[in-house]
Amino acid sequence: MAARFIGDSCCDFTKLDKRKYDIVSVPMSLIIGGVEYPDDGLRSQAEWIELVKNDPSYPRSACPSPDAFFRAYKEGVDNYVITLSGKLSGVYNSAMVAREMFLEEHEDAHIHVFDSKSAAAGEHLLFEKIAELADQGLSFEEVIEQGEAFRDDMRTIFVLDDLETFKKNGRLKGIKALVATTMNIKPVLVGNDGEIKQIDQGIGMDRAVNRMLRQIEKMELPGNRKVRITQCDSKELCVKIARVLSERFGFEDIKIISANGISTVYENPGGVVIAL
Repeated sequence: MAARFIGDSCCDFTKLDKRKYDIVSVPMSLIIGGVEYPDDGLRSQAEWIELVKNDPSYPRSACPSPDAFFRAYKEGVDNYVITLSGKLSGVYNSAMVAREMFLEEHEDAHIHVFDSKSAAAGEHLLFEKIAELADQGLSFEEVIEQGEAFRDDMRTIFVLDDLETFKKNGRLKGIKALVATTMNIKPVLVGNDGEIKQIDQGIGMDRAVNRMLRQIEKMELPGNRKVRITQCDSKELCVKIARVLSERFGFEDIKIISANGISTVYENPGGVVIAL
């Protein structure tokens, strides 16, 4: 059966992804300066950064309605849905409500919602794995089983130059974001079963990135592990990181993905998110 891949706009689908697969990106919304903007791919990363820069307050986000997901689902195909961590956003719940609504009308439809337990690079890496499994001709049930096993083994690690958006939206529970900002301490953060946990820190971005690379080295992952990096106005830094991951750690498949709206607003300029 043909496959359709549905993700919220934090999945950061690329133009190549959209040419190759049947993809629907369900836009989240960003409230910036009191105005609600859909993250529909019509604005560049630079435009999002400029909007946030001119906001005297701080941006907020809103998840898509169940109806938006309902309209993305399709009969006669395997619908694979990838969402932001359910512990960070209501997107997963919205997609699940839409699934139940759709199945009431189309009881034979194939829809599975994957809670990525991650974001940005992590969502994209999970999408790639699910697409790869579907391309191999596996059954709907086999793709689900192997996709969830991959998700549970996936690692997400990141360093942000600016934590204010995360802090003010309540995404950094238990992390001393205010002190970190004041003292230029940059925490090294990981996804821990869908929540954010601090595992290290450095004074300034350079040292924090070095600490992040040290943490990746400690993972002792094989070189055939795929690596995806989400950059937000940090492409030069991400290229350097990719070089280290390739030359020192032996990773063979590394891609840098540009953050779209929601990823840009939370990652902020200078941020680096790595999934592997």
